[in-house]
Amino acid sequence: MRASWRVVLVASLAVSSSPYLLGAQVRPSGDDAVESLQIRPNVYVIFGAGSNVVMHVGADGVILVDSGTGEMADRVLAEVRKITSDPIRLIINTSADRDHIGGNERIARAGVNLNPNAFNAGGSAAAVLAHENVLNRISAPTGQQAPFPVGIWPTETYISKIKSMYMNDDGVQVIHHPSAHSDGDSIVFFRRADVIVTGDIIDLRRFPVIDVESGGSIQGELDALNALLDLAIPAMPLIYKEGRTFLVPGHGRIADHAEVVEYRDMVTVIRDRIQSMMKKGLTLDQVKAANPAQGYRARYGSDTGDWTTDMFVDAVYKGLTTKEKS
Repeated sequence: MRASWRVVLVASLAVSSSPYLLGAQVRPSGDDAVESLQIRPNVYVIFGAGSNVVMHVGADGVILVDSGTGEMADRVLAEVRKITSDPIRLIINTSADRDHIGGNERIARAGVNLNPNAFNAGGSAAAVLAHENVLNRISAPTGQQAPFPVGIWPTETYISKIKSMYMNDDGVQVIHHPSAHSDGDSIVFFRRADVIVTGDIIDLRRFPVIDVESGGSIQGELDALNALLDLAIPAMPLIYKEGRTFLVPGHGRIADHAEVVEYRDMVTVIRDRIQSMMKKGLTLDQVKAANPAQGYRARYGSDTGDWTTDMFVDAVYKGLTTKEKS
């Protein structure tokens, strides 16, 4: 499976002549393989870790966006060390999903905090930053069993719309998008590198995963997609040149502005179809029977697995129902 998405990834980026895209190393893949792709002079994407892990390298050290699963943490560290020996300074989590935060403890312990007086995870280690809702999801009130051990929890949280910093000679903005995939979604915008890490707001392999139980909603998803399009710069007017914003999703291949427009439009069309059916009084089962994802199902849908077309339709329907009641 990884071999197939690697081919799709290279094909999707072949429109660019950048040596940082076409000169990427290709290594044998397997069930436990990870591999990296250089997309900017100082930005890499590590694939095969459970989720895509983005690595930003510079004079201040390494910034990682997400950490993959706990089982793949050592392999992520090995991949980082193939690229640089600089210390890991910061991990930014885009959500509370296990495949995005599972490697936090192991990878943070291998790093060094920018603050020499920091004391976290049992000693000086890389900081872990996430929106406060992520901490709320993976911790627990007093007396209850937390779903994740303390070592995985963020050591720093933010509650504002945007958390900004300057590292590695780059402006780094961590932007909260409430109620998209979940209520704790963050995107990470490396402004000079012109790379946006989207987390699970985008997944070009399938319909967007909207976790209603964790605060996700169809309107929040669309708001987030539109916000990404506001930030991303398309390959215009010189479409044959390599300049454009790269958007790195939590899973699957890298996207650009045009692909996100197509993805946003698909989500909007399906939302509008379901909304129209609901106004006619159709129940959820009747909506599913009417196949509102028609025309997109073959490309983005699935009848099996952890995120099916029916699950997507169900999430959209529930989100619209909640909106009508509010």
